[in-house]
Amino acid sequence: MNGHKFEYKCARMLRRKGFHHVEVTKKSGDQGVDIIAYKHFSKYAVQCKYYSYPVGNKAVQEVYAGGKYYDCDRCIVMTNGTFTKAAISAANKLDVKLWDNCSMLKSTSLIFEIMRAMNILGILFGCYLLRNVFPFSSDTYMQYYREFSLILAGLLGWLGWENWMLSTLAGALYLFLGFTFQGTGNVPEFLAGGVNLVFLIPSLIYFVHVYLLKPKP
Repeated sequence: MNGHKFEYKCARMLRRKGFHHVEVTKKSGDQGVDIIAYKHFSKYAVQCKYYSYPVGNKAVQEVYAGGKYYDCDRCIVMTNGTFTKAAISAANKLDVKLWDNCSMLKSTSLIFEIMRAMNILGILFGCYLLRNVFPFSSDTYMQYYREFSLILAGLLGWLGWENWMLSTLAGALYLFLGFTFQGTGNVPEFLAGGVNLVFLIPSLIYFVHVYLLKPKP
């Protein structure tokens, strides 16, 4: 891994930790800021350092100055390693957050974990229902499309959390399931018929997530 790839890894980590409108800045003229992100109504300036040795106070000073340039409220320095005592001292004085050992940090938020578990359950449940559709016939084709849509929504939602287009497709499929899913004898009663909140709630979550995922203009 090099420094440029590490920046994108940090961006993915920030998204999974609940940051939104995460954008990696251009390499030239970035003013010491590699990523701009938002969380809890605050704008963050982030500098990423992929070093084989501890990061010094220069990185802290750079991101602090860059944060002022971009009108940010808070600043973070992320590294795969550790920080020197001088960097820690400067960060305390300038109120800059230091994230060390980022390669080993847990990079997921609670909502991501919940949606991942829900998507995996959806895939397994869809496979379970799909086996009852064989052999296919004109009487079962709609049921086949619903079960297949459930599996596809789970796959897109699970693997495409960081991609706004795949997340949009997952949300659209859950919306489709919310209005069309009809129960059979093998489906619990609360999943049968009508407007189905079991699928509409994740659909809403994905559409909100897509809005937050796309960078601000």
